[in-house]
Amino acid sequence: MKTILLNRVFSAPLFLLALLLTVVPTAVAQGGKAEPARVQFKRGATSATLTGTVRGDEQSEYAVAAKTGQWMFVEITAAPADSATFIIKDPAGEESASHYYWSDTLTQTGDYQISVSKPPAYGVSHFTLTVTIDSRPPLMRNDEKDPESAALFRAMRTFIDALRRKRTSAFLSLFSRTKPFYHLNPMNVGSKEYFRDTITYARLAADIRKKGELYYLLLERGENGTYDAFVDNVPDSRMWIRVKGNKFVPPGNEIASHTYVRWRKEGGRWVIDEISYATA
Repeated sequence: MKTILLNRVFSAPLFLLALLLTVVPTAVAQGGKAEPARVQFKRGATSATLTGTVRGDEQSEYAVAAKTGQWMFVEITAAPADSATFIIKDPAGEESASHYYWSDTLTQTGDYQISVSKPPAYGVSHFTLTVTIDSRPPLMRNDEKDPESAALFRAMRTFIDALRRKRTSAFLSLFSRTKPFYHLNPMNVGSKEYFRDTITYARLAADIRKKGELYYLLLERGENGTYDAFVDNVPDSRMWIRVKGNKFVPPGNEIASHTYVRWRKEGGRWVIDEISYATA
């Protein structure tokens, strides 16, 4: 798979609360630099949500004050999907790579600048940016008691077992037959062509059964173990950690891990919606 952009990975656990923001109007820069809009949190809130639009080479600039030791999480969604990314510049001026989500325990006090832009392949992007700052990362869980969550955890357990034992029938049973799922490649953030691969059940099932590209991407290392595969993230039977909604990351990973499985409800069962895994 062709690599467009290497995305540096930052990881930390996810906060579950999102509240609306009172914010200074968005600063949009085109050509020159505009003063960034100051992110302001409502009293008692730890999260703020901002919306905006970028076109052409515009950038929406934001600044948020934070202190050493605080935990920060930033996530962006957009319409069309994947059409907006952001970079973060710390108080010392060091910039991150492009991201759709990022988190870290901060090591500097001062203003963190967030610059939202649009990859060239998209004409316009309508984005929603969520910024969370808290005293510490939220706790993550790997078990649930209510019936719906228990069913989700059983599905995730089936997924782990199917990967480890290469049980292809059990693996395929976890995908919708009518709607596709997505393989996301975080090495290609911002690429309209290479970041999100839409995979139908028919394509997945045929490829798994003939041991094609998707089989070696997900279930087994290719070329006699030379190439990495998603199954490398399942070295044992430990349950993965549920971090946000219906998203699971491997044990030892945190919220902004770029390796994850996201589920959605279809009828009366849980099916896989996204598998994120970096591939070259």
